[in-house]
Parts: sequence; C-alpha cells; structure tokens
Amino acid sequence: MRQTKMKGFILFGLLALGAVFTRLSLAGEAGLPTVRFVQSGRTASSWPLFVAEEKRFFQKNGIYLEEIIVRGGTNMTRAVLSNTIPVGRINPDYVIDAREKGAKIKIISGALEKIPYDLMARSEIKSGANIKGKVIGVDSLTGGTTLMIKEVLEKAYKLTDKDYQFLVVGTSPDRYAALKGGAVAVTFMGPPFNLRAAKEGFTKLTTFHEYLGPIQFAVEFAHEDYIRSNRAEVVKFIKGMIEAQRFIYDPKNKEDVIGIYVKILKSTREAAEIDYRFLVDEFKPWPTDSSVNKQAIEKTMELRAKAGKYEGKKAPPYTQYVDTSLVEEAKRQLGLK
Repeated sequence: MRQTKMKGFILFGLLALGAVFTRLSLAGEAGLPTVRFVQSGRTASSWPLFVAEEKRFFQKNGIYLEEIIVRGGTNMTRAVLSNTIPVGRINPDYVIDAREKGAKIKIISGALEKIPYDLMARSEIKSGANIKGKVIGVDSLTGGTTLMIKEVLEKAYKLTDKDYQFLVVGTSPDRYAALKGGAVAVTFMGPPFNLRAAKEGFTKLTTFHEYLGPIQFAVEFAHEDYIRSNRAEVVKFIKGMIEAQRFIYDPKNKEDVIGIYVKILKSTREAAEIDYRFLVDEFKPWPTDSSVNKQAIEKTMELRAKAGKYEGKKAPPYTQYVDTSLVEEAKRQLGLK
C-alpha cells in the first residue's frame, strides 16, 4: 500500500511539473496488456514510434502502448526510476548516470544512432568566431547533448567552455523559440525546427554528425523490475518498433509515412516531404532492428570519459548499461538474423 501511494505521489509530482498525457486508455485496447511509455515530446525523431502507433504494430504484436509526454530528461528518468511509467525513450547519458548511482534501469533498445542536429545561430552570426562571448541554448547543463555540443564547438571552432555561456531553455521547440526570441544567440535543433529556422534566415553553422559521426542519440530504457516481470511485453514493444523502422525505410510506404507525419505533428505536406527526404532517404538515423549501435554507444562513452565522468579512468564497457537479450529475442521471433 505504501509503495502504491508513493508511486501515486511521484506521478502527481510529474503532472505538476508539466507532464502532458496523450493516447490515454486506462483499460488498454481489446483486453491487450498496456505498456506505459514516456518521452519528452513529439518531434520528427520519433517518426518510427508514430508509425508503430498508427499502423497498429504494437497491437499486432499483442500490446497496447500508452504514450505519455513528460517534459525534461530528468523528470522522464524519475518516472521510469519509480516504475510509474516503466518504459521510456531518452538520451543514454541519463540512463548511464542513473545506473552509476545505483538505479535499477537498463537500456533495452536503440532509437537513434546518428544525431540529426544542426548548430543554428542568429543571422548576425556568420562563423564560429562570432560565437565567442555568446549565450548558447541547451536542454541541460550536464546531459548527453551538452557533451556533444562541447565536442562540436571544440572540433569545429577550437572553442572551450570559457568562450561561451550555456542557458538551459528546453527541448528543440523551446530552443527554436529561444533563438527566435533572442534569449540565446546560438543553439542546436533537429527537424523540423532546424529546417524552419534556416528558411527564416537564421544561420546554419554546422551539423553535429560532421564532427561526431555515429553517436547513440536516443535509446529506449526500462525499469529492471518491469523487465523481469513483464519480459514478454517488453519484447512485444521492441518487435513493434522493429516493424515500424523497417516500414518507414521501405519506399513503397512513402505516402503512408508522410501522411502519419502530417497527422501526428500537425504539419504541412511540404514540411513532411522535406523531412522525409532528409531523414528517411538520406540521413537514416534509425536502426532497422532496434539494436544499440556498438560504434555509436562507444562514442557516447568516449565523450563521458572526456568530460571527466570517470576521473581519468577508462570508461566502463557500454554492456554494463544495456540488456541486448531483449532485441535478440525480438529479432528471433520476427525471423530476423
């Protein structure tokens, strides 16, 4: 009883912090077991998830997905740590940090193995040299994307953290708004906000991928107790995501995929086609089998070590944080190698 009350209290706290619930169904659908899933917002980076929902791949595999939006990586991590919302999608640094502090959570699958972010600046900033002394909008002071932008600024422009200031402004839509409103001079964002900003005259300085290469930008993660007691449902979730990832890359599904983008993101057809051309045809950031990319996650660990997370020691192997058996089981059930 006490544990139930505590979970309710935590959930109430998340709501007070601005959680927004979507696709809510207390009874699930047609008697299917419900998997509660949290992410920080709806952007083009979650396109395969939208496909899985709209094409009913989760129902096909025997679960109903209850998608929940909770703003902020820290709040999302707390939701999964409490087992209130036991499965989520986040930058892996949050999971790694929490596990290193004793949290019972693990990465269960890969979501994005490349980062589709551009470094965008106000129109008066024409080069990296103009960044000195400026305020840069970020989503946290210590998270994975902050480690990434430091690496990009160092490699591209030989800038250190003494050359600029960080201001926490939130996720891509918030960073886009902060750039437009003048609260920050420079920030980073992905589709559709980077493309929108460029069209509006803001300066595209560089891309993250040019200087980082493959890096594990997002993963799915879950509470270990939930994995242990609901393993079949977790595997079914991964199977739904694998089917969606493969569906989105199949050219014959282009009209369906674009239509889902327009519906979920309340977008124009033109914007959807631009993002499709970049993300689906060219950049291809999503895995085709939900695997965590070894090269990409090792880059994540390399940046953590460089940031002093391990006090000069070699970074631990990424396998400490990832349960690869779930993806392997999902692939076997789908008949994939």
